[in-house]
Amino acid sequence: MAISSIYTAMAGLQSIDARMQTDASNLANIQTPGYAAVQAATEAAPYAGANAPGGADAVATTPNANTTQGPISHTGDPFDVAVGGDAWLEVQTPTGNALTRDGSLQITSAGILADSSGNPVLAAGGGVISVPNLNKLEIGTDGTISGVPAGQAGGKVQSYGQIGLIATPGGQLTPLTGALFKAPTGAALQPATNGSLQQGYLNGSNVDPTSTMMDLIADSRSYQLQTEMMKTQSGDASTGLNQLLGQG
Repeated sequence: MAISSIYTAMAGLQSIDARMQTDASNLANIQTPGYAAVQAATEAAPYAGANAPGGADAVATTPNANTTQGPISHTGDPFDVAVGGDAWLEVQTPTGNALTRDGSLQITSAGILADSSGNPVLAAGGGVISVPNLNKLEIGTDGTISGVPAGQAGGKVQSYGQIGLIATPGGQLTPLTGALFKAPTGAALQPATNGSLQQGYLNGSNVDPTSTMMDLIADSRSYQLQTEMMKTQSGDASTGLNQLLGQG
């Protein structure tokens, strides 16, 4: 088997492996609220150097995630909000701000509105949202938070800020953990023009489990066949080399 053929076969395995890892990640997040399926691709990069073989290597790339909305389901939990339209929630993480459609919210012990991981949810215009203990939490379609403070039965409804809704930024979103994505570096985030929130509902994952599982099975078979082919061709090349050495 020629050296260039070996490199070409290895590049093929790298491409298949990248797809398999992506499929596995998507399948693991079928139940993750607001999860946006990631995708995999490879591009050819010619080998460089004086003794470089012919052909090209396969370099794994990460195309933009599938940002279409996942299905919306009713939960009845007042701390759940489904994000509608071309919009995202913006949260403050230890490594910087991130975008998400996971609307599983909570109020931390410090009285801050946060996502399910404890990352503060940012208000329209930036800044965290402080919410006291309320008799009943109300979240409007525009993100306005209101309610009657606990211990004030019959009191007036008060407003406690507005959840910001961010339009999908131009460029490529970088997947972080779970349903979190990092906006492109330097991107100017803009308020969503058609975003809305629906209290008591959640966005589901947009992964298609059936097609993703079929893709993973097909890629697994391709990987196995490619590996077996390489072993066979390598064995043939080794036999040929031994014959040549014997003749010498």
